[in-house]
Amino acid sequence: MQSILYHNSSGDLAFTGRLKSKEVHRAITLHPVKSPPHMYRLHNYMRGLKIQDLQQERLELQREIERMSEMLRPQSSRRNAGSLVQASRNFKSSRRKGKSINSTSSNRWPCKHWDFISRSEYSLGDSNPRRRLHGDLREGLEDVTREVMASINSCSRQRGRFVEERQALYGYRSRTSEGVDTVLDLLLLYRKYRGRKVTLPVRRHLYLHQHYTGLEMRELDTTEPDSQVVNFVVPVWGRDTALRRFLANFERVCLAPRQRANLILVLYPHNDVSPSTSATSRNFQNHDPIATRRLLDRLCEDYGEPRVRLLQGQGKFTRARALAQGIESLDPEELAFFVDVDIGFEAAVLTRIRRNTLRGSRVYFPIVFSQYDPEMVYGSPGGLTRSPTTIIDERAGFWRQFGYGIVALYRSDYDSVGGFDLGIEGWGKEDVDFFEKILKSKLGVFRAPDLDLVHIYHGVSCDASLEDKQFSMCKGTRADTYASTQQLAEIVYRNPEYLKFARQARAKAVNSSSTTSTMSPAVAA
Repeated sequence: MQSILYHNSSGDLAFTGRLKSKEVHRAITLHPVKSPPHMYRLHNYMRGLKIQDLQQERLELQREIERMSEMLRPQSSRRNAGSLVQASRNFKSSRRKGKSINSTSSNRWPCKHWDFISRSEYSLGDSNPRRRLHGDLREGLEDVTREVMASINSCSRQRGRFVEERQALYGYRSRTSEGVDTVLDLLLLYRKYRGRKVTLPVRRHLYLHQHYTGLEMRELDTTEPDSQVVNFVVPVWGRDTALRRFLANFERVCLAPRQRANLILVLYPHNDVSPSTSATSRNFQNHDPIATRRLLDRLCEDYGEPRVRLLQGQGKFTRARALAQGIESLDPEELAFFVDVDIGFEAAVLTRIRRNTLRGSRVYFPIVFSQYDPEMVYGSPGGLTRSPTTIIDERAGFWRQFGYGIVALYRSDYDSVGGFDLGIEGWGKEDVDFFEKILKSKLGVFRAPDLDLVHIYHGVSCDASLEDKQFSMCKGTRADTYASTQQLAEIVYRNPEYLKFARQARAKAVNSSSTTSTMSPAVAA
């Protein structure tokens, strides 16, 4: 009764965390639920489980229809179909043995690789062959074992026994175009409570195929173009070369084709240099303010306000302060897009901004593709060949999954969450703080990779005077932009002295720690 009439002892925090747990799935009642939003959350989760059950039932019915159609097919058709199936099997068998139809060694049957899973994941498909279990994989394995155990115990009352899952010892996993295949070695506890009572530990192998669901589409009415104006809000302090590149791109994509998009530049003087500000912003290579000012004057003259607006930055430069000043120049019903001068974009971005941003309901945080250091990618041995077009792949760059600085939202929604924290100084952190504010509000968040938003590489220098958290975030960003893991590994293996240095440093650290642990507390102190 304690399991099926489940009571959570966390008080007001009950059922605010992960609902995907065996306690929730076993229960027929859940309490206490004191908040209506929590009740709606539980209701939505349970309806999601019901949808999964219906999808599984539909899949089983489709399979049954196919089996019955095969049985009802005329004998001659089945004979012909059987010969074709057998021929296909023979063909696949010969390919697996390395024997192709034309007896050439170049046509081989592709080998299906499996990832090994224990405490870590060992994969041939990743540049890091041994890595920790990521959250999506861990959650998927938990779903698999929970559903299988529920199926095993579905008739436990009639059979007088119950099987409990204790631990997944190891497993294998493979992804194909049809679905996901999983093999798990499970440690189970078999309990027989009817007749002669028995409790035994057993090990069983689980073989499972999870088929992908069908493709689902949503039709949009695009007969009338969206007339919402997208206001680009861009903070600028120095970076003349990057600014001229951004302005040329904005003119090509938005101004010349007369797209419904405006530009708001929040300009700060170059001589406002603060030691706490990121050295990235003090990147004055090819510094030519006269050429930049000439380009700005031409754009203002050719297109005029409100297409191009220049705002003089107030106070000491921070990204949060500049963006706040830019969006505060808009009306509550206007749409703003926070972006940096390092971002390249195409016209399709405007459509996605309008569709994915809903006033009073949803804020759009696109996931931007960030380029690696071109000197590493193109200049070093084993790097990519230079191409005039933008390359989107794992060797050229990476997706900024944890970057929240590029965002589209309405001015009214910005005000409703309290805006940026203007007390944050120096590099970064203001975007994470703003993202957390939105998560805690009534607004929803939409995130998706955007192929037409590319962060163009620039060097990152981290000032040691930053706060510890900001300094750590800055160093992490700098390390992420060097090159891909695969290319860095190739550089290390081509230079054995790097590997030798790393081994010596690790051995020295191990010896130092072991020496400290054997010392008495007084000596260690």
